[in-house]
Amino acid sequence: LKEDAQSMAEFIRTWMTENNRWGSPIFILGESYGTTRAAYVANILQKNMKISINGLVFVSQALDYQGSSPYIPDNIISYVTYVPTMAAAALYHGKVTPVPQNKQAFLEQARQFATNELLPGLFAGNRLKPEQKRQLVERLAYFTGLSPQYVERADLRISARRFAKELLRDESKTVGLLDARYLGDERDDLDDSTKRDAASDTISAAFNSALQVYLRNSLNVDWERQYLSPADPDLRRYWRYRTNKDGSAWEPTYVTTAGQLSETLRINPQLDVLVASGYYDLVTPFFDAEYTLNRHAINAEQIWYTYYEGGHMMYVNSEAKVELFNDVRRFIEGHIPTNK
Repeated sequence: LKEDAQSMAEFIRTWMTENNRWGSPIFILGESYGTTRAAYVANILQKNMKISINGLVFVSQALDYQGSSPYIPDNIISYVTYVPTMAAAALYHGKVTPVPQNKQAFLEQARQFATNELLPGLFAGNRLKPEQKRQLVERLAYFTGLSPQYVERADLRISARRFAKELLRDESKTVGLLDARYLGDERDDLDDSTKRDAASDTISAAFNSALQVYLRNSLNVDWERQYLSPADPDLRRYWRYRTNKDGSAWEPTYVTTAGQLSETLRINPQLDVLVASGYYDLVTPFFDAEYTLNRHAINAEQIWYTYYEGGHMMYVNSEAKVELFNDVRRFIEGHIPTNK
């Protein structure tokens, strides 16, 4: 990660020099892990290279992995940050009873429940009184569309993969992780969690092909080497997420560049961040974006939140694509310096 961000910052500085663009406004957009990188790149540019950034755009942000790592059993934060997205998915698939009259009000209720009821309950653990736990089970079952019996057996801890397997189990279907609107069909209906991502299986090949065409036909990149996707084991095996100095003592921790973003926004108080999230993203949930940016001493006035009817790549929904395009355009136009 550190080396990745440094090389990207060096590339930007070199490109600006070679193309005489030091007087041009600078906007950095990242998606998913690209937001992890973008926050670090902006910090290097602003802090070390003295290059001012005009705006940052985070699509499906992943700045602090604590809130988006549901596969770590003792990480109670992820059991909280995923609830509003699970609620959105349950509502989409008709699993919320009674049906709420207003989607936004329902999702806000899910946020409040996750923060003010579920989180204290998970923190209390076995100190919860039976009646308190029963109420939490019923409320969590309502928002997630899962049965109270299942929520009880899960001990209030619903991971993304278990949710994706359980929500439509009675129909022998799974829901996607990158986008919970997508449906999958897995061989073993008795598995406790989904083994594949129905959304990724549907759209990833198309994105890979589009990238290859863009690299070769638009950027004239002509090479014979194989492009490694983020899921490639050869890439994941050697990727280093540590950002501390080489040789320094450290303990395993969640990947985060939220601290770098916080520092960058202090160095440049005119810098704003557009955070675009899909309601059905079970990889980087929208409530985690809010949680992350609320807890790292970041000025709320520098953060612009936008939400879309889609998942991790919300732009596969044609209407959401137009909305995202317009939001990004409006953000950029509002942050280009003008001579008055």
